[in-house]
Amino acid sequence: MEQSEPFYHDLKQLRVAQGITLEDISAHTRINTRFLEALEQGDFTILPKTYIRLFLRSYCQEIGSDFVEVAKQLEEFMGEPPEESLSVQEELTAATVTAKPADVSRLGGRAPARLRQDFVTGSAIFLFLVLIIIFARRAYQEPLSAEPAPIVSVADDTPLSRPGVVPPARLAETPPAARRPATVSRQVVPVESSIELPDRLFSEDRIIENLQERVRLTPPVRLTLMARDNVVIQPVSGGRIGAAFNLTVAEARQWTIQEELILRTTHINLLRGDLNGVPINFGEATGLGTLRVSPTGVYEVSAYLPQ
Repeated sequence: MEQSEPFYHDLKQLRVAQGITLEDISAHTRINTRFLEALEQGDFTILPKTYIRLFLRSYCQEIGSDFVEVAKQLEEFMGEPPEESLSVQEELTAATVTAKPADVSRLGGRAPARLRQDFVTGSAIFLFLVLIIIFARRAYQEPLSAEPAPIVSVADDTPLSRPGVVPPARLAETPPAARRPATVSRQVVPVESSIELPDRLFSEDRIIENLQERVRLTPPVRLTLMARDNVVIQPVSGGRIGAAFNLTVAEARQWTIQEELILRTTHINLLRGDLNGVPINFGEATGLGTLRVSPTGVYEVSAYLPQ
């Protein structure tokens, strides 16, 4: 498969030659066309490496290309040592998406001992993943602050205004009696931070970088957030400004977006996360910033003037 053109150009030519559109691949794999276009353009910085390999695997299967050979060329292109096999997570995800009847029929030729070994191994992996999911859900599900988090919804699909701005007038016009009662299934008290993030730092006239994306998601929309270093996060939702807390490298936080949520942070460029598994594009924003997410899958990333 040695050609003068980069391998991702060859993939695009193979797709076009078969009359397959990116929309066709997106409909079958549920991968956003923006990420498929990035793969064909060789822009592999838009996604974490694990997602690149998963998306590229599904793409190759749709156009009939050899993923093993493409994966080798991907490693060479990115200047990293080749990986002989996918991780357990990648194998399970890929098997769920790509299993065909022919794969099942080939099991009939295996010896009973091999089948038993495969069954025991698969069962152990499945139980291990179930335990991980249970503990992860307990660790990730938490309120926006030390107080119980309200579970409310937005009645209409109101377009987002400029990100990171919580107008004082809006808070003043909403009487406490009109706010909906807060209910939560469990409470996790976050580690509060001594750093304050006042409203004046996030006024509209201080915005220096802004990026808006719309992701097609099936409700409920779940936001998972992690950090590459210790940062301070302060949630704002439904007119409530939550207590600022520390987000460390060793943890992740998750929110179910039932009304517009704004997350203020001291270092927007250190965050990484996803909405229902679709990675969030933080663009070139750096330093003081906000991540604003709506229940419809629209999100905005903004950076503000330094303090």
